[in-house]
Amino acid sequence: MEYTFFSLTLINIPLVFSEFLCCLMLISALTRKRPDKKRVVPAYILYSLLLILPGDFFYLRGLFDSPLIQLGNMYLEVAACMLLLKAAYREPWNDAAVTASTVVFLFWQINDVDGFFLADNYDLSVPGDLAAYMAVNCLLILALVGLAAWFISRKRLDEEYRNFLSGGRRFGFWRVVFFLLPAVRVIAVELVNERIMLNNSNPVVSLFLLLIVYGVLNYIFRCDMQTRRIQEQQMHLRQQELYIQNLESVQRDVRIFRHDFKNRMAGAALQADEGNLQAVQEFITEVTGEFERKVGEKIFQTAQLGNIQIAELKGLLAVKAAEMQRREIPFRLEAAAPVTQTAIPAGELCRAAGILLDNAAEETEAFLRKREADGKRRDETFSNRDDLGKYSGIGVTALFCADETGVSILVKNPARSQVPLSRIWKEGYSTKGSGRGMGLTSYRQIVESYEHVSSMTYQEDGFFVQELKIGAKGG
Repeated sequence: MEYTFFSLTLINIPLVFSEFLCCLMLISALTRKRPDKKRVVPAYILYSLLLILPGDFFYLRGLFDSPLIQLGNMYLEVAACMLLLKAAYREPWNDAAVTASTVVFLFWQINDVDGFFLADNYDLSVPGDLAAYMAVNCLLILALVGLAAWFISRKRLDEEYRNFLSGGRRFGFWRVVFFLLPAVRVIAVELVNERIMLNNSNPVVSLFLLLIVYGVLNYIFRCDMQTRRIQEQQMHLRQQELYIQNLESVQRDVRIFRHDFKNRMAGAALQADEGNLQAVQEFITEVTGEFERKVGEKIFQTAQLGNIQIAELKGLLAVKAAEMQRREIPFRLEAAAPVTQTAIPAGELCRAAGILLDNAAEETEAFLRKREADGKRRDETFSNRDDLGKYSGIGVTALFCADETGVSILVKNPARSQVPLSRIWKEGYSTKGSGRGMGLTSYRQIVESYEHVSSMTYQEDGFFVQELKIGAKGG
């Protein structure tokens, strides 16, 4: 059977299609994301063209014997996978490069391992043998990759991998190592094919290399994850200390107010005996307002914080409230119903809520500075709630709503100017200057990692509003 450019293209179409499906499975397993269904077909067309056309050319010219051509073809597959990640998964380019290299490496290692299961010899020059080989190979590789994806989920390697991607510069060296994995495979295969090691046994060397990479990286990232967990536990302890200090502060303010109240009541009693009802009314109004300013708002906030029954989230809110109080940023928290659990890990929930609160606090602080520069008061507090449950006062509002359908979080803050909503999600964009703008990018990655999580961003009446909705699992 003589191969032509056309016949090779027909042969490669089902092979590339099975490889494309394998890449989707591995990407979803590692990143816990689902592809955009509308973009999968265009991505597949581009993916196929990048793999089939150069591959046909290299094969017909007999260039695949060169290790450099093999290396170039391998990174051509990485480039095709990067475009898939960018188009269908909306991954940033730097993360797409690392994930694409990892996926291509895993696919070809698993593809070599299937040699253990292909015991029959096929004459690829015979059409019948060629069709049988392609059918068996495609089905087998899909089954093996499916098993690998299950293993990644079962061993929670996806969590380690996502922590690695979010590690930034801390994992700069290991990002380079991940990107070089396809090159390591080409070198290993070349050494095997030249009988320099393992006597030309590709399945053995592929399995051996896969186990080495898994062992080294798993050890490194598990050590890092253990370190992160210790740091998180220390942070949670600190957050609980702040929560207790807040309760003690309320108790102290109540004792002080009680002492002053008893003394002032003596004067009010004399005025009442004299029949000065206007003075009594003024006294009651003054005392009520003072109580609300000094103690009532703290008690209200503490009661609302008591409805946050996720320890990590409660600690985070206590820290943010204390920080905003130190920076003289008005902050109002409301949780009318107990928030006991969410369908995403507490760590991811705290990361998302922390990003929203930090951004709101920074913008509010800048807004208040601008008001001071304009000669206006900084100490405006929240007004009464309107019919829609919103607050028109100047400050940060955080509302937590929980019911049987899930949990909703709304964070609202005043805005100095109209925010370009179409640009805020771009990596590196920030209204606060260069070198910023990573918070909302991380926030969006958290939202897109879960099928039952959604977000909404809008601006109305001079306020910037972010809503995060976490539905029940499967919802």
